[in-house]
Amino acid sequence: MPSITERSLIRMGDGGLVITIPKSWAEYYSLRPGDKVEVIANGILRVRPKRKGGSQPK
Repeated sequence: MPSITERSLIRMGDGGLVITIPKSWAEYYSLRPGDKVEVIANGILRVRPKRKGGSQPK
């Protein structure tokens, strides 16, 4: 399901920012409120689901 989309940042709390993901993405990756995601910042930002047991989706 590769795709590129534009998302808006939303201010939250004391200056923090949040980004939302579409419901269809959450359903596709079986994400629920409270689930963890990894954010990798190394010249680009990448967000991926953090799975229990260390296995990552391909």
